Amino acid sequence: MTDSHSNRGIRKGAGHSKPHNVYLSEQSLDILIALKTCAGNSRFLLPSRYDADAPMSRATFNRITTAVAERAKREGLPLEPFTVHDLRRTGSTLLNELGFNRDWIEKALAHEDSRSSRGVYNKAEYEPQRRHMLQEWADMVDAWVDGRKRAPTLYPPSMELGPLAATV
Repeated sequence: MTDSHSNRGIRKGAGHSKPHNVYLSEQSLDILIALKTCAGNSRFLLPSRYDADAPMSRATFNRITTAVAERAKREGLPLEPFTVHDLRRTGSTLLNELGFNRDWIEKALAHEDSRSSRGVYNKAEYEPQRRHMLQEWADMVDAWVDGRKRAPTLYPPSMELGPLAATV
């Protein structure tokens, strides 16, 4: 489900007992709007090829990633076969290497350890930070597609990072 007024998707998937807010970049919203247009009257953005009332199968996603890796190989590009989950791992790795806050990354991936005291007590959503990080990620991917480099801004402009004001 998406909330177009706040650029937020709400996911409640397998293994998740509570909703998880997924903040969407402008590019992601554009893609979702295009997918909804193609999906017609289906309630799914990616409906089954044969039944608009059913979602696209996981096997279809696996076939797509296999086809991408095979095409890259034919074109002499160094891309090993990968799964959809590998995309999450790659995104997490690159965002961490770029220096984004690991708490924002873990929250964006819906990774929560409710067994640790930190997981029990820290209920921060990091909404503005996650919005910023995911927009920066999308802008970097666009730059890579265009053959450009782009250094991300690691903190949203709204976050004051200067010295703390002295308190009396």
